[in-house]
Amino acid sequence: MNQTGTYVNIMKESLVRKKTYLQEILELTNKQGELAVTHNFDEEAFTAIVDRKDVLISNVNEVDKGFTAVYDRVRKEILEDKELYKDELKSIQELIKQCVDLGIAIESAELRNKSALETAFAKSYRGVKQLKQSKQVVNKYYKSMSNGMVNDSILYDRKK
Repeated sequence: MNQTGTYVNIMKESLVRKKTYLQEILELTNKQGELAVTHNFDEEAFTAIVDRKDVLISNVNEVDKGFTAVYDRVRKEILEDKELYKDELKSIQELIKQCVDLGIAIESAELRNKSALETAFAKSYRGVKQLKQSKQVVNKYYKSMSNGMVNDSILYDRKK
């Protein structure tokens, strides 16, 4: 059990790290959802969360690669002597289940966020569109007023 047991412990530790990363990703995803539904969308805070999640996702991918490499190395020995590693394998299976559950929770939170962000961006777009239309109306108003004032004053001067 010496070297193979060490590898099994490494696999277990990597799953614990993966679970921690996934929990943090879920927390950040929930924060993104909170930002998306606030009245004033904070783009800088949202971008900071996206950047942090990108780092965590890279870490999860690295952990997955390492886990797969270690598992491929000791798979044969584990399958030959399942009883010896019974407790560790159960622990690993439970950690895998927890990671899958976290992945599902993250995915559903991302779907909720997508909808909320689409709504927030649509509101922002409407605001920009209204601002642009308001500027156009104001410009037309000033133009028409300036044209009208000039014409009125010309007519007024001629009537004298």
